[in-house]
Amino acid sequence: MKRRSRSGMLDHSDEAAAMSQEEFESEIQRCVWGAENGGTSQGRKSYFKRLVWLEKQREELFGITAPRRAFRER
Repeated sequence: MKRRSRSGMLDHSDEAAAMSQEEFESEIQRCVWGAENGGTSQGRKSYFKRLVWLEKQREELFGITAPRRAFRER
């Protein structure tokens, strides 16, 4: 049986492998915006964690180096 995400967002490396580089860039930009402009600290942290995970997946799949990020820098 195929694994499905409850949120509709990819959250597994197998799902990430099926994304194109353009899709990664779009999702990363959405998460950057959310981490900087999210309404609550919990929301910003959630976007931030997703951003770090997406950049790690992009690095593994496309060889684009992920920048070092820290949530507390904001």
